[in-house]
Amino acid sequence: MKIMCLGDSLTFGTGVTRPNAWTTLVHKQTGCELVNRGVPGDTTGGMLARFVNEIERHRPNMVVVMGGSNDIFSSGDDKAARANITALAHQTSARAMTPVVCAPPPLDPTLIDAAYRNFFDVDAAQACLRDYALWLRRFTSFFSIPFVDFWSSFTAPAWRVQDEKLSVDGLHPSRTGHILMAEVFMTTMGDTFSSVETA
Repeated sequence: MKIMCLGDSLTFGTGVTRPNAWTTLVHKQTGCELVNRGVPGDTTGGMLARFVNEIERHRPNMVVVMGGSNDIFSSGDDKAARANITALAHQTSARAMTPVVCAPPPLDPTLIDAAYRNFFDVDAAQACLRDYALWLRRFTSFFSIPFVDFWSSFTAPAWRVQDEKLSVDGLHPSRTGHILMAEVFMTTMGDTFSSVETA
């Protein structure tokens, strides 16, 4: 199975080395081919604009989409992200590929420096990201699209690792955060990987 991961810095792996990005960890543990098409700073509009070129170039069986954080940081709301994720998911299905939609992990306001705070309202962005994650769950449930909920996983008390932070700067996951993301992705998509192994 060939999986293309379309996203922003959270998919690219900003903050960790490429071997420690969650997409690489999933590849190593499942044997599936993962194509990391994360572009730091990208919005869902940017992902939609490059979608056709990406799938024609890589021809995946599955397209994993995660985005929306940068939309919210730059505009203050998630309206564009909702519309673009809807388009990406349906365009993926229309091409006989399996769409998977991920909810981005939350911010860690305690680690975000002043430069970012001058760019966007951190508290408002966190609230909008939470509402966006809830909408993504409703959207994927309604259309029976696989959903990977990184948001809830990062906020669950069971995943709080003592003396280890899940973020390097309040915006991007740490190495521990990427390990968590890989585990959550594989657990959520376990049936898919099992079918690959037995094929």
